[in-house]
Amino acid sequence: MTLAHLNPAFRAQSIALLGLSGNPSKMTGAPLEILRLTGFTGRLFPVNPNHKEIGGLPAFPDVASVPEVPDVALIMLPAAACAQAVRDCAAKGIKACVITSSGFEETEGGAVNSAALRQAANDCDMAVVGPNCEGLWSVRSRVFLTFGSAARRSELHHAPVAVLSQSGAIAGAVARHLQEMKLGCAYVVSVGNEAVLTIADYLEWAMEQDDVRVVVLFIEGIRDGTRLLHLIRQAVARGLRIVALKSGNSQEGSKAAASHTGKIASAFNIYQDLLSCAGVVLVDSLTDLISAAEVLVTAPDLCRHKQSGGVSVFSIPGGTRAMTVDHLQAHGVPMAVFSQHTVTSLETCLPGFGCVENPTDLTGQVLSSPHMFNESLSLIARDPQTEVLIVQVANKGPQDVMRRIDLLGDVAAETGVPVVITFLGDALPPEARALLRARRLLCAQDPAEAARFIGWLYKTAPPLVQEDRQAKSMEPIPFPNAWQQMAAWLTAASMKIPRWRVLQAHEAASTACRSISYPVAVKALPGDSDHKTELGLLSLNVHTADEVDREAARIRKALDLPTAGILIQEMAPAGVEVVLAASCNPDFGPVIAIGMGGVAVELFEDIAWVALPASEADIRAALSTLRLARLLAGFRGKPRADTDALVQAAIRFGDAFLATAPRASEIEINPLIVLPDGQGVIAVDALFKTATETTHV
Repeated sequence: MTLAHLNPAFRAQSIALLGLSGNPSKMTGAPLEILRLTGFTGRLFPVNPNHKEIGGLPAFPDVASVPEVPDVALIMLPAAACAQAVRDCAAKGIKACVITSSGFEETEGGAVNSAALRQAANDCDMAVVGPNCEGLWSVRSRVFLTFGSAARRSELHHAPVAVLSQSGAIAGAVARHLQEMKLGCAYVVSVGNEAVLTIADYLEWAMEQDDVRVVVLFIEGIRDGTRLLHLIRQAVARGLRIVALKSGNSQEGSKAAASHTGKIASAFNIYQDLLSCAGVVLVDSLTDLISAAEVLVTAPDLCRHKQSGGVSVFSIPGGTRAMTVDHLQAHGVPMAVFSQHTVTSLETCLPGFGCVENPTDLTGQVLSSPHMFNESLSLIARDPQTEVLIVQVANKGPQDVMRRIDLLGDVAAETGVPVVITFLGDALPPEARALLRARRLLCAQDPAEAARFIGWLYKTAPPLVQEDRQAKSMEPIPFPNAWQQMAAWLTAASMKIPRWRVLQAHEAASTACRSISYPVAVKALPGDSDHKTELGLLSLNVHTADEVDREAARIRKALDLPTAGILIQEMAPAGVEVVLAASCNPDFGPVIAIGMGGVAVELFEDIAWVALPASEADIRAALSTLRLARLLAGFRGKPRADTDALVQAAIRFGDAFLATAPRASEIEINPLIVLPDGQGVIAVDALFKTATETTHV
């Protein structure tokens, strides 16, 4: 089955309605009424052996009796009958089915029905949307294969937005609001249980359509995160904008998502970091999901400048200046630095009691002088460092804006700069917002909302430096089963480690540790204990051979292993403690975590995740989101840490994890000491885990 099989579903000229009821008030009767209300002009074939006619159309006892091969079948039969219905449709020559029926993975015992449906689809080369879904919309083709109330409308607006949702109700809500805002959408897919096609499949199809610029995702759980991330990166590279809302983020929320869709959701922070790294705008509410769709479909592409570029503020009230800067900074959005020409020209144009530096304070006087308003707006919008323009209006803002809609629209069109008009708490009616959108003007109720909108635009802007990376080719590294092999693994991963020795029970430290410099760490070997610190099996800053002998004896007694070897390591120099952890995530495949190390891992949970193989840009972007970044930059008089060495170490660590054979389920270095700038990093402790065992260094 290829995704081209979905084309007939979205472009259908003829539809078979299997299980259609003669009662339009029923869920199984609503689709016919909706198709007629939304303007479908093709041919409709009710299939129901209990009726001769439904809604004025002849009904057929089975799909084989339909007088032509329909483009798509909408199946509304009991779950146990759906697999055979798919086979019957395939025998007729139909290539795509939409199944709204429930009774599959979301119910107890429903997995049998899912397996049968999946087998039928595979055997018959059939594209199956659903089951347990609200179907799909294709606005331009007037194909609405759904029972959802959101589709009961005769007025339809088409916009380059595709809505892909694992919840039928959320899909309908987003589409309904987009239509009521007079913005619209192009496609809506309620993906249901994804027994055959996944949300990644619909994304792959949508990104090939000429009427899709923005993709809206509602995600509860993912079956194939690796492929989804790959497709998202492809879509973003092509200029598509993707916004997502992820549910099931708390422990209880995860259980609710699983009961709803039959999937178990992965940890939210992994979803958040990996999707964000791939270029997705992540929001945390349904209202923001809808707002983000409006912002991303309306605003032109943002062109970044390498130096001094950012947001320029044309502000009439001075009281919002600091507030605007605060909110933009909170979203990581830069402020533009005006050119000297712009500053000088504004000084000539404006009264002396205003502020001509960004953010400006133009005073209410510009409202009474059209020339002053127009000239200062043009100067700020056309400054070479203006990437986004905020127009902050005052208490008569809605009236002032609507009187100047042509001027503002012309500035947006001529400069190609996204323009966000900001009010003082005012909300425009849908008709006025639609007029502004038609001129590619965004409006926000206050500076906080404007900053949030602009943050989304910066998130979707192409990076200043494009980078795509494949894992470095490495010889397979054997999975280490003893600590000596672990040291070899770390060396193969280009990790510097402290010098070490194993002190045997019959040896004296004065002889065995002669080549090691004090102070040292004394600890149990990994095969003897997994939890050295908690069990008192680790001693730090041991300064003499006699102390080493005493600590070794104490550890052997605590282990109740009189002949145990004891690991002696030189103490690492002081630096910033970092954790690096690579693992195989069930949703996204190989990933790497980076964050504060040592005991701070559990204390602060300051961790960011990146999919492997990781690029330098990926690692640096992850670090920028962490409190760790402040420590690395030199906190409270501490020297600046060697961040460049940390970035390269993380990349090599990820490559080595991918090269380990057989694949480890988890490898962790904690702590990795990041030394002062120019001195590199040093790995102190490591953990290696397969599905059945854990080994520490």
